[in-house]
Amino acid sequence: GWACGNLVIKHVGKVNIIAFLAWSSLFAIPPLLFMALLLEGPARIMESTRHASLHAWSVVLWQTVGNTLIGYGLWNTLLHRYPAALVTPWALMVPVFGMSASSLLLGEPMPWWKLVASALILAGLVLNLGGRGRRKT
Repeated sequence: GWACGNLVIKHVGKVNIIAFLAWSSLFAIPPLLFMALLLEGPARIMESTRHASLHAWSVVLWQTVGNTLIGYGLWNTLLHRYPAALVTPWALMVPVFGMSASSLLLGEPMPWWKLVASALILAGLVLNLGGRGRRKT
């Protein structure tokens, strides 16, 4: 899934990244709809949609605009412009940002082990990417 998508976006040529992302996202609808119908059933889906709160719709909006269009749009733009070996290690920062954001925005605890885990991820990125600017290619 994700790795194949990275390879496709890397070699797709000159395209509008946001349009490409929007159109390629349509391929997720049939299997997701099939699984929702299979596991939840049409009545439950309709009831959930009709009675969804403003908070639930704001989550859908964030997933659509924030994560998909902005997050993957920026990711795909970087992947399209730079070598995959330089860009893909930064995906390791996702849990660091997630834990930090949930702590700052939602007041979730940030125990010592999360701080240590974040520091280890950062150290790994520094070791992996730190000397790249000095190498001749």
